[in-house]
Amino acid sequence: MFDYNRAPSTRPSIAPGRIQGGQKLQGVNYPSPFFDVAHTYLPTTIKQMFRWCRYYYLTNPLIAATVNKMAEYPITDILVDEDNKGLKDKWEDFFEDTIQLRPFLIEAGLFYMNYGNAMISISHPFVKWLTCRHCGHKVQAKKARFQFRETKFYLTCEQCGSSGDATAFDQYLRTPSRMKLILWNPEDIEVRYNELTGESTYYYTVPQKTKNEITLGKRDVVTEVPQVFIDSVKSKKAVIISHDNIFHLRRPSILTGKRDRGWGIPLILPVLKDVFYLQLMKKAQEAILLERIVPLTVLFPQPGSGTSDPFQMVNLQDWKNQVVKEIQRWRIDRNYIPVMPLPLGNQVVGGDGRALLLSQEIKIWSDHIISGMGVPNEFVFGGLQWSGSNVSLRMLENQFMRYMQDLSRFIRTFLVPKIAAYLDWPNVSVRFKPFKMADDLQRKALYMQLNQAGKLSDTTLLQDSDFNPEDEDELMASETERRLEAVKKQQLAEAEIQGEMGVINARYQAKAQQVIAEEQEQMSQGQQGTAMGEPGAEMGGGPAVPQGQQPPPMGAPPPEMMPQIIQRMRAMSPDAQAQLIRQIAARNPDMAHSIAEALQPGAEMNPGEPLPETLPPRRDASSALI
Repeated sequence: MFDYNRAPSTRPSIAPGRIQGGQKLQGVNYPSPFFDVAHTYLPTTIKQMFRWCRYYYLTNPLIAATVNKMAEYPITDILVDEDNKGLKDKWEDFFEDTIQLRPFLIEAGLFYMNYGNAMISISHPFVKWLTCRHCGHKVQAKKARFQFRETKFYLTCEQCGSSGDATAFDQYLRTPSRMKLILWNPEDIEVRYNELTGESTYYYTVPQKTKNEITLGKRDVVTEVPQVFIDSVKSKKAVIISHDNIFHLRRPSILTGKRDRGWGIPLILPVLKDVFYLQLMKKAQEAILLERIVPLTVLFPQPGSGTSDPFQMVNLQDWKNQVVKEIQRWRIDRNYIPVMPLPLGNQVVGGDGRALLLSQEIKIWSDHIISGMGVPNEFVFGGLQWSGSNVSLRMLENQFMRYMQDLSRFIRTFLVPKIAAYLDWPNVSVRFKPFKMADDLQRKALYMQLNQAGKLSDTTLLQDSDFNPEDEDELMASETERRLEAVKKQQLAEAEIQGEMGVINARYQAKAQQVIAEEQEQMSQGQQGTAMGEPGAEMGGGPAVPQGQQPPPMGAPPPEMMPQIIQRMRAMSPDAQAQLIRQIAARNPDMAHSIAEALQPGAEMNPGEPLPETLPPRRDASSALI
């Protein structure tokens, strides 16, 4: 990657370090006067670079936070465009539950951003079988009695009873529930790139840990590892990964050379030297905190005058013991006041660590590292807001859009066709929910105003908010039908209630009229026995009216019948009572008012108690309204 003629530790410097006026010294050997110390530690191969990328991702919080957000933020929901609901549900369940596509894509994004490369393959479920060489009997490896020595299966056949070397082979199953997606470790992959054809061949080297487990013959390993990897360990050769079962996601790269061509550039490659410089500042600050942040206080006897010397007049050992005792007493009782024969001097050593801290420099260099990775600082530390004129956000959005295009190509051209062909499922169209940097409220408000002004269609407005206009039209139509049906049922129910109330009112109204007619008929029959000499009889009129009172209007019940009328009306419904009161009021308002008051809650009246003979005063004819 960074190719030199010699190893980093033996690179000579053109101008070794010198001290003016002194002899030649052996200082740091730089490969060039323009290089620095960090450059001497840069990896020489892409594989060494991957180890440093993994190390910095696991130990540096800035790089970890940046890589995590770059990998997680652009991943949106996965949508299956299919009219057949059963087929759509089958594919959605496969993506969400079986292979867990969205979490896997986030993990692939970590490889993509950290290593600059993500290599994905489909792992098909299989069962390993062992075949007896003598009788040809086949048995599953997990159920067989075998020993694994020197990368070979030695089977004790249950059919013929012979023991010997068995032939192992893998039978692949069309079981969607056991299918998985795997990410290859770039440190175990070798890429051979053909610059003339642009084709790449991928070689996988089995990790040393897996080699040891296969060599030791661990049963759970040798029965679950595909046979091709066991044969690879046996022959000590790399495994060639089929072009049909690997998809390589890689970042843009300008790497050249036979070893590095075909690889993507890691996101953190441009800032490795800066991270080294930042680490030096952190180490310096750590030393300051350990040595200088806590002060050291030194106590000593101080002469009281210029002629008195405590070192000649006092036993220093006794003085020390006395000072230690006084300090111990003071720590027990903070109000204790010691009395010393000589002045006590003190000197503070250290304690100036705060002035030596490199907090500001570390912050500046941290921002520099994040910017070197092509990410705005606010994207990592928070507070990022959308602005159409912000160049850095536009560049970041372009990175995300290119990354999402690669993932979409992986799903459309690799994942779905391979799964559909292997499981014999119909192919479907799969896409990501449209990606946007952020919810721009100002832009949405502008679109809403344009839509209200008739300058923007509803379709464009809904599509900008990630809604499907056709689906929304169908939902609105179905909701309108449901609302109309509900309103119709409500109005029919109200009409039925009103009809029943009208029938009940009419029934009670008829009963009330019948009661009034019966009462009037009884009154008229009782008045036939009136003496001929009374004024009423002479005039051929109705019953006698006391002097000073006006006769009731024609058709109104007489006052004597009010107790009976009130008693009957209390058995009626409130609506029937109100209607009957209105009819009486049309003939005799005062009587209707008296009846209404008697029907009020809490107003009790004895049915046998007659009403007062004197009626309330009435208005004269001059105050009548015409």
